[in-house]
Amino acid sequence: MDTRAPSMQRVFTAGPKYLGLVSVLLAASVVFYIGDASTRSIVLGTFAIGSIIAVGVGIRRFKPADSTSWWCLFAAAALFLVGVGLRGDPNMYPAGVTALSNAFMLSGYVLIGTALARWILERRSRDDITPLIDASLIAIGALFLSWVLLISPLLDSDMNTAAAVLNGVYPAIDAGMITLAAYLLMSSKRGNASLRMLMIALLSIFVGDLAYAYFLSRSSPLSPGLLDGIYLFGYASVGLAALHPQMVTMAQRQRSAPRHRRRSAFLVVMLLVCAAIPILGTAVSTADLVVRSTLLSAILMGSFLRGERAMGLMERSEDDARYRAAHDTLTGLPNRTLLADQFARLVAQDKPGRPFVLFVDLDNFKVVNDSYGHRVGDEMIAATAHRIRATVRSSDTVVRYAGDEFIVIGRCTRPEMEALAQAVIDRIAEPFVLSAASVYITASIGIAATTNRGHEMDDLIREADTAMYHAKSLGASRSAVYDESLRAASTAALETATALRGAVRRGELEVHYQPIVMTSTRTTVVYEALVRWRHGGRLRGPNEFVPIAESTDLIGEIGEAVLRTAMMDLAALRAAGQDVTMSVNISPVQLRDDSLPGIVEQLLDEVGLEGSDLALEVTETALIDDVFAAKAVLDRLAEMNVLIVLDDFGVGYSSLSRLRELPIGLLKIDRSFIAEIGTTNSGGSLVSAIAAMARALPVSTVAEGVETEKQARAIEALHCRFAQGYLYGRPAPLQHWLKQGATRVS
Repeated sequence: MDTRAPSMQRVFTAGPKYLGLVSVLLAASVVFYIGDASTRSIVLGTFAIGSIIAVGVGIRRFKPADSTSWWCLFAAAALFLVGVGLRGDPNMYPAGVTALSNAFMLSGYVLIGTALARWILERRSRDDITPLIDASLIAIGALFLSWVLLISPLLDSDMNTAAAVLNGVYPAIDAGMITLAAYLLMSSKRGNASLRMLMIALLSIFVGDLAYAYFLSRSSPLSPGLLDGIYLFGYASVGLAALHPQMVTMAQRQRSAPRHRRRSAFLVVMLLVCAAIPILGTAVSTADLVVRSTLLSAILMGSFLRGERAMGLMERSEDDARYRAAHDTLTGLPNRTLLADQFARLVAQDKPGRPFVLFVDLDNFKVVNDSYGHRVGDEMIAATAHRIRATVRSSDTVVRYAGDEFIVIGRCTRPEMEALAQAVIDRIAEPFVLSAASVYITASIGIAATTNRGHEMDDLIREADTAMYHAKSLGASRSAVYDESLRAASTAALETATALRGAVRRGELEVHYQPIVMTSTRTTVVYEALVRWRHGGRLRGPNEFVPIAESTDLIGEIGEAVLRTAMMDLAALRAAGQDVTMSVNISPVQLRDDSLPGIVEQLLDEVGLEGSDLALEVTETALIDDVFAAKAVLDRLAEMNVLIVLDDFGVGYSSLSRLRELPIGLLKIDRSFIAEIGTTNSGGSLVSAIAAMARALPVSTVAEGVETEKQARAIEALHCRFAQGYLYGRPAPLQHWLKQGATRVS
């Protein structure tokens, strides 16, 4: 009931307009029919001139993208006005007038064909001329019939042969034009009123040309004015087509539905035309009539069906290509190319809530790929996509954004967003039963929603991505909402990244050193290099800028500068009489760069040091990110006798088997375990267990974060060979340790 109301309303609204047009057309037809030759010429000329003006007005008013085609129709209407006005009985009119009329008519046909062909090629493809070929085939089939019935009877008459042939050719050309218009109608999603009116115009021209040729072939008395009245409907239809707003969509492809109905209707029309035209002729017998009708029907319908099949195959191929371009092949989910349209749809909806983005990222997915291979990793991605799709609402859109990242967009309130994010997290946390094993994995989700100020989609995705990384920093299997605090942090990070560029060149980076002592003697044996950044009148620690440097590809430059400075300062310490080595922290980004061993080797040569003089510290997180790439780099460094130190041991995910595969020479027990000594019963036990495990590997250990004598005595009792912490010395510039060394010597 409700769905029909707008249609009925349009009918009642447009009723007076259509009634007026029909009334004018009927009145003109009556005047045309009962009037004399002069009256008929005036009426036809008025309609023709009105049609030409209407086309020009339509172009100026609606400004179609392909105005060239409509200007072709404008010129064709003008040429037909002259051509029809000059056309008469070739037996009575001078040959020159008849030839001039045909020249105008043929020129008009060329322009109409150009307009239709341009629209078809714009809708389909410049390389797909199937409809043009089909129209040519149908025109040839119609020409065959026209030759048999309309042209051949005149070849032995007194009529000029060229005139006889041309008058019989016009209906065949009309059939080809009608075919092109039919293709346009069939590729329209809904009935295009402008196209329908244009089809009526072409059918009127076809009927007029056919009647004219028929009377000439039968040597029947011609009534040119009365016959030309058929063109009155054609002119009226062209004018109405140009004045309809849908005239701007002629070149826009809009798949029709239901297409088979349009095809069936067209076939029926073609069949009736093919069957009816031969009746106009004089068949020798009934069999002759049947054979003629059957042959022509077969030619025309076969040509159309062949083109219809080709068009169907092309459409399916194009649909498939569009689907593949817009969807992920592994998961079947839409890819990022559809995000803009879907987001625009959400913004335009008048529903409660706000458009939102959930940025879903799997935690430590790389471990799955490294452990089980990419085939199993693909299985997990596909299973994850299925779980997300099954968890969110039917109105939400799920997109595979990249790798193990997914985006969900929809519209709801903030509590609903957070509940939806938690539902996705809980669903992903359930075990995945894959071909190789049952695997557990978690997800982190960032949430961002539009505000009253509005949002661009790219900004919203960026904010959700920022919130996702914040959720990861809180621990696995978390979600976070982007808010003003994250906005401020994101802005500060951008400002830091901008200021950090060129810091090495400007000499803003400083390297401080903290001693690592031998527990038995408490003498310094190693200095750990710790980078600082002096900017804006303040000395900043590595936690403030190193993560930003890692995310902006600045860490390579900074890391190399720290390595160079640390080695040169080691040479200075040794020149001052200190028998020490140097330990430098390596970023996970540096560890994935296979050029690192070459850089280290070059710097050692420049400063005049051996590989054994240097230790490089890596974290368990760095090893987890890409264990195979890390192992390749560490093996090359170990071959240079560089000591590999595993920093913050005990807080990551390293397994004993993985540690045995890597060239680790020293473990640094995380400060959190040392801080528990004397405060909990398990503190000393954990340190003891780690020390015992290290001896079994076998590797040496360094206890980090030793701040009290009680902790120092405890680790000495647990046979930790080395220790580091404020008890032995705080990080300080090189000059501090040179002076302290000189004091000890004196």
